[in-house]
Amino acid sequence: MTDLVKVLDWDSNFFGFAIGQVLVSRLDEANMVALLSQARRLGLRCLYFQADPNDALSVRLAERYGFHLVDVRIVLEHPFTDRPAPVPRYPISPLIEIGGPRPADTRVLEDIAVEIGHTSRFCFDQGFPRDACPRLYRAWLARALQHETHVVLVARISDEPVGLIACNQKDNATGAIELAGVREGMRGRGVGTALVQAALDWFQRQGASRAEVTTQARNVPAQRLYQQMGFFTRRMSLYYHKWLDQD
Repeated sequence: MTDLVKVLDWDSNFFGFAIGQVLVSRLDEANMVALLSQARRLGLRCLYFQADPNDALSVRLAERYGFHLVDVRIVLEHPFTDRPAPVPRYPISPLIEIGGPRPADTRVLEDIAVEIGHTSRFCFDQGFPRDACPRLYRAWLARALQHETHVVLVARISDEPVGLIACNQKDNATGAIELAGVREGMRGRGVGTALVQAALDWFQRQGASRAEVTTQARNVPAQRLYQQMGFFTRRMSLYYHKWLDQD
């Protein structure tokens, strides 16, 4: 039998219980029964399912079998060439300085990372402990600060950190924005625009031909920012969680 479920070791170790991912985006009745059987044999407590939004049967089956919709995931792409129209380069306020992180920034950057997590599926799914989402986003930031293929850019106003953007060179062609956020109370001042522009510049210096970012449908301000900076929606998916110990 083809495996329909994969154990996610990192997630399982981080959250402290067994978590798996459904390996397909479309399901029928037989596959649903088979994957739930596999998940139970593997001792999973939570199961992620990223469903094709165009497949009505998968959506109906997910709802019937107790999967809960926790996110609508949107992937946006910014091609650097072959565009239908030029992308305007937005001016950066002279009050905003973009640079690398400093050791003294850690606490503020962690607070910004936690704020970024407020729209994530881990925050909206009450099956996870209340501290799970803040811990996850602090860990995500720490990984970006330490990983050799990542760069974290920090925006400052009056020498105080007010925003961050974490970038990853996925491959020779694609750069990915993995975390981006502006400190509460500092939004609406062009900080997000400055950070995204700095990320796009960094990707192009690395030789990438496109950039991509994943965000949530509920995060409309982020979508508007990326769209005005030249990103197009590439794909979307419906993200479900299933708690097997609640059956």
